[in-house]
Amino acid sequence: MLQSFKLAIRSIWGNKMRSFLTMLGIIIGVAAVIILVSLVNGYMGSVVESFASMGVNQINVNVTNLSSRSLDVDQMYAFYEEHTDLFDGLSPNVTVSTTIKHGDDSLTSTSVAGRSEQYLEIKDYKLEQGRNLSYADIAARQKVCVIGAYVAQELYGGAEKALGETLKVGATPLKSWAWRRLRRTTRTRAAPTILYGCPTALP
Repeated sequence: MLQSFKLAIRSIWGNKMRSFLTMLGIIIGVAAVIILVSLVNGYMGSVVESFASMGVNQINVNVTNLSSRSLDVDQMYAFYEEHTDLFDGLSPNVTVSTTIKHGDDSLTSTSVAGRSEQYLEIKDYKLEQGRNLSYADIAARQKVCVIGAYVAQELYGGAEKALGETLKVGATPLKSWAWRRLRRTTRTRAAPTILYGCPTALP
C-alpha cells in the first residue's frame, strides 16, 4: 500500500503538466455541475414564485353582460360576510386604461383599477408611504387613490411630492394618499398603476 502510494506520487511529480491539466479538468467539471444545479434550482424557484403570483390560492369570478343576473358591490360584500370562514379576502376588479393628468403633465394608456381595501393584502403588495384605502373610503366613495412609483416620479418628480396631491383619472379628480411598489418582482403580470375604490370606478 505504501509502495503504491509512493509510485503514484512519483508519477504525478514526474508528469507535472499532465497532472495539472487532469486536476484542472476535474475542478472545472465539478464547478460546472455545481453551477448548473444552482441555475436549475434558481429557475425552478422562479417558476414556483411565478405560479404563486398568478394566484393558485385565488378564485376569479367574471360577470359578463350575457348573464341574466347581475352582481353589484353590495352583494359582493354580503357574500363575503356570509363566508368569512372560506375566504381571507375579497376584491372586485374594474380595470381600464386611460389618461391621467396633474397640471400640464399627463400619462396616456395608464392602467387604473377599482378594487377593495383588501386588494393589496391579497396580492402581497407593500405600501412605501401613506396608508391603504379603507372600507370607509370605499363605502363613502371617497375620491382617493394609491399610486405606483412610476406615476409618482413622472407626474410629481418623486413619491414624497405626490402624497396629498390631486390628479385626474379621465375626468375624475382623485387625491393621492399613498404610493406603493411591488414587494416581490414577477414577470407574470403587471400591477395596476393606480388603485382606487371600486364603487368610485363604477358609473
